[in-house]
Amino acid sequence: MLIKIFLGFLLIALAETLNGIFRVRVLHKKLGAKRAKIFSFVLGSLIIFAINIILVPWINPKTISEAFFIGFFWMSLMIAYDLYVGRVLFKLSWDKILEDFNIFNGNLLALGMMLILFLPLCIKIFT
Repeated sequence: MLIKIFLGFLLIALAETLNGIFRVRVLHKKLGAKRAKIFSFVLGSLIIFAINIILVPWINPKTISEAFFIGFFWMSLMIAYDLYVGRVLFKLSWDKILEDFNIFNGNLLALGMMLILFLPLCIKIFT
């Protein structure tokens, strides 16, 4: 089960990386930064939902706690991935990285992480 969960994380990370590239390279020019963030969040949420609809039944958690563990594992790895990309690849300050999680400044990363955390649990409960 851990291998399947890790493969799921890799798919989520790839999808969200491509979504981020699309936001910066295309949407910022066409919509502006604020609208691009919102559009990208909605698009990313739909992608995460689709990935969960496919992967959670494939991973096949037997209990509610296993489904929660999947979301917690994915969220933890995605936070670590975001911190790594921001700090190491883009050489951003900790303040700038943490700002991305601040919903009061119009940044939606924290909401996306909550979605990643709870979707596997919701899918387990409702399927």
